[in-house]
Amino acid sequence: MKGTAGQRQGNQARAGGRTVSVVCNAKYSAPLRNQQSGAAAPQTAEFSGRGATTCGTFIPGLPELSGLAVRPSSPTWRIVQSRQRESVIANSTDYTSSASDEGVLRLPGRTELEPHMVTNVFGFPRNLVDKYHLGRVIGAGSFGVVREVVEKATGKTAAVKTIPKVPKRGLPTPRYLLKLRTEVEIMQQLGYSLDAVNLRDVFEDDDSIHLVMELCEGGALLERIEAHKYSEKYIARLTRSILRFISQCHAKGIIYRDVKPDNFLFLRHDDESPLKATDFGLSIRHWPDEPKLTSRSGTPAYMAPELVLQSYDEKCDIWSVGMLTYQLLTGRFPFWEDVRTQTLSDVWKAILTQDVNWDAQELKQLSPSAVDLLKRLLQRDPAQRPSAFAALEHPWLSEEGRARDLPLQGSVVQRLQRFSTFGHLKQLVLKIIVDEIRDEMTGAAAAGQKPHGVSRKARTALGNLQDLFNELDTDGSGAISFEELSSGLRRQGYVLADNEIENLMRRVDSDHNGTVDLSEFIATLMDWDQVQSEQNWQTYLDHAFRKMDHDGDGFISLDELLQQLPPLRPAPGAPAGGLAQVVGSAVSGAAAALGLGGRLEAYEGDAERLAEAKLMLREADTNGDGKISREEFFDLLRDGHAPDSLSFYDDRLAIGEDGRARPVTQAHPPSSQQQQQQGGLQTAQR
Repeated sequence: MKGTAGQRQGNQARAGGRTVSVVCNAKYSAPLRNQQSGAAAPQTAEFSGRGATTCGTFIPGLPELSGLAVRPSSPTWRIVQSRQRESVIANSTDYTSSASDEGVLRLPGRTELEPHMVTNVFGFPRNLVDKYHLGRVIGAGSFGVVREVVEKATGKTAAVKTIPKVPKRGLPTPRYLLKLRTEVEIMQQLGYSLDAVNLRDVFEDDDSIHLVMELCEGGALLERIEAHKYSEKYIARLTRSILRFISQCHAKGIIYRDVKPDNFLFLRHDDESPLKATDFGLSIRHWPDEPKLTSRSGTPAYMAPELVLQSYDEKCDIWSVGMLTYQLLTGRFPFWEDVRTQTLSDVWKAILTQDVNWDAQELKQLSPSAVDLLKRLLQRDPAQRPSAFAALEHPWLSEEGRARDLPLQGSVVQRLQRFSTFGHLKQLVLKIIVDEIRDEMTGAAAAGQKPHGVSRKARTALGNLQDLFNELDTDGSGAISFEELSSGLRRQGYVLADNEIENLMRRVDSDHNGTVDLSEFIATLMDWDQVQSEQNWQTYLDHAFRKMDHDGDGFISLDELLQQLPPLRPAPGAPAGGLAQVVGSAVSGAAAALGLGGRLEAYEGDAERLAEAKLMLREADTNGDGKISREEFFDLLRDGHAPDSLSFYDDRLAIGEDGRARPVTQAHPPSSQQQQQQGGLQTAQR
């Protein structure tokens, strides 16, 4: 069956630790045959298991590959041997609870839970139907359903993906619930990139979680490529978009683990539509210096050799991009013309042992540069594979006439995206540092002196940002509205839809007052790499830490994070005082909030506020002791794990024939969902 774009948007079925694709309509995504029964095997799956080891010349731990001999001189053998010398996670501890978690999330990961135990797990808002009209079903599977929804306050359409907390196969486990939460948190973070589907809202009820997200109407990636003949240049643009997204994942310590055509959607139907990543159900947080991961997760045909061998890191995504790019360029996989004819064992044997035929007929029509990139991405040894950042630098993916890191005026949208995909705690700390720098400069100016701790470079950068702020703040109010930001970006040559600008502004507007003030603006667009190279950077970090460590014990607690968030507001009709005074007292705010039961509902945003503070704690609490040490705090602000270059983000500049950005006179032509917003309420109520 073909399936609508909405079906593509919600086509990942989740059930008891396995993830199964339910929309399969072509040879590139059809289910594999089951080796025993001949029935269709899952297209996308998470396979549990321990780390692969070797014995003799075989690979135990892979029952699907029993009888597969691996030659001691082969690349696969060398990979397996190298994995023996590396530490691995022994018992699939990929989703673990933290000290701030409570209830069932603290139980051992494989504990089977009864349905009544998971009615209130995540602390997400529970008022979906108060904010949205639920419309027609546009996708369904064993994971639940995807519906079209209309926001009551604005009439804007979106998609809501409903995932049951009790999987259809078996009972829920803490690990399953933590996996769901990880999917939400990663999408909340990366969804503000213009290369990913934006997550607008998350809700919870007794049975399910509900993810309200951007509605992509342009269809899935390969669906479009198969329907029309596109140039190599166009496919290079798509590959660049995918690698940009993967670079963003890796820069944030995230492995995507499910690169495939169904997980990349076009926002609109036109050829200039941006491509957006969706479905973060198999994504996981993992830094390169951590022990290798061992759980087999992903779509078998796109799995990297080391992932099949159950000892892998972020380089597995690069192999998957190589497999997908080979498909886009040739219309087939490198190892099989039609994967539907293969068993799971056949697929994994080919991935581990079969060489790509670089003299194949389908490759002769490609440019040498395209084939060279494929050879680099499909290196069987992950150590020989380029990083996502290095792959983006390949000549085949270069954009002629564009600088890699544009100056301020040409990189505003890239800077907005990069800041928006930082974690919430990191964003908060950067704003505290901006406020200190501004206070220092203001005090020095009032005294007729040069600011002692701010270098000339930093002063120049701040001056440029102040000028740009004044240019965008056309009414001189001291804050930038949505309308001012939208028209200002288009004057400077940026091509964005209104909803994309709205999404970015929502993330930058840290106090949620509907406008962007100067401190928020500077924190977002500041060249933080430059600031971190300044000699006073450590001083700024020390001051920020002390400001958040209210009791001076050398740690930042959940209580102290709560005090950094906007204050509670009484809900309409609720009595004043009570909870707000308790939580605001700084005696034991978090503990008080957790013990107040039903009274929590008397205040708007209080449960969400507590959930936000816990998310910030998990962002930095790497040792899981329930508090943030000075070392963990400094490590959060250190860009030493992986590069996070502006070139990882779509600049969205309209470039003229002279190579310069040209003004955009109007918003991009609206999608059909935008055209139908006036009638959206009626559509949703059908």
